[in-house]
Amino acid sequence: MKSYETLTEALSALSQKGYTTDFSLLTEKECLYCHKTQEVLDPDDFLIDEMYHFDGETDPSDEVIIYAISSDKFQIKGTLLHAFGAYADVNQSKIVEKLRYRNKANKTPIKRSKELIQLSREHHHALLLGWKIKRGIQKNVELSSIEKYAKWFYLNHLKTHFEIEEKYVFPLLEDSNENKKIVLAQHQQLKNLFEKENFDKETLHQINTMLTDHIRFEERILFNEIQQSHNAQLLGVLQEVHHQQPFIDNESDPFWL
Repeated sequence: MKSYETLTEALSALSQKGYTTDFSLLTEKECLYCHKTQEVLDPDDFLIDEMYHFDGETDPSDEVIIYAISSDKFQIKGTLLHAFGAYADVNQSKIVEKLRYRNKANKTPIKRSKELIQLSREHHHALLLGWKIKRGIQKNVELSSIEKYAKWFYLNHLKTHFEIEEKYVFPLLEDSNENKKIVLAQHQQLKNLFEKENFDKETLHQINTMLTDHIRFEERILFNEIQQSHNAQLLGVLQEVHHQQPFIDNESDPFWL
């Protein structure tokens, strides 16, 4: 995937590739709005073809992702800009989460390589964390109980998981790789959320949404790219340092049950 220096350059290049329609997010209806036809459209009818991440030059909260999206149903292609900063709208993130990634290379799911399978298993437990947060909020559990568990999970599991990926997995990709830029930005966003002194309901919603979106991106896009383009010897280094460990949950306060 080509890398672009600026947001304007990326939008111009995508326009030349046929992504000429501007889309925006309507949070009150949880849908996409097409500025060309002035129609309200279901995000489930669209696929993400390409995506590019841009850092805020002076403020991390100004980070933005450009999605090149298309719909076979409506025969339309365009771009969608989504703020990805610390103060991103969690309701907009929920809409973006409904968009699926187009698998251009192979419609058959790729079998996860043995070198990456432990990280994928850890992703399963992280997805369960998101479910537990959502469940706790639905049950009106005290936010302090959910916060305590989320911070325990981060310090005892997720933080180490991030460190392993950043030290042994992401370096397999060039620094200019757009997917690498995206996952590194997602890691930083999640670290900022987990390391906040106090969690409110909005913070918990953001953790659930961002963590789920991040894991789906790694599993559907990043890991497939890595195991297709790098030999087993390089990934073998990861297998040597990252041994399988049984997951021991903290059930001192199982608020999700």
